[in-house]
Amino acid sequence: MAVLKGSVEADVPIKFADKEWTEYMLRSLYGSYTTGSADVAASLSELDADSGTVTFRSEGDQQVRVSVELEYTPRGRADASEDVIKAQKELDRDLEKYRTFLLRRCEQEHCRAA
Repeated sequence: MAVLKGSVEADVPIKFADKEWTEYMLRSLYGSYTTGSADVAASLSELDADSGTVTFRSEGDQQVRVSVELEYTPRGRADASEDVIKAQKELDRDLEKYRTFLLRRCEQEHCRAA
């Protein structure tokens, strides 16, 4: 089993990032993105991780770090190390997509304190 890790930072309040993570995952699983947002759909469902954790850490009043750690067992490939590398790239790409989604939603919802 391999452990995949990744993180992103965004200029949003921690509570907003936590709430939007759930929204992002639900939209990714069910494909319910509004027009113009489909480009941020995640491929995490394709990753098929065994288990994992998501943590949100405040980096200041309006800065958050979202970290993901997944336990992953390579499936269906002759070369397990190649499968792990591919899965890590998918996780990194999905975290960047989440960051894009999060910043868009923050703009739409005016999440930053004035």
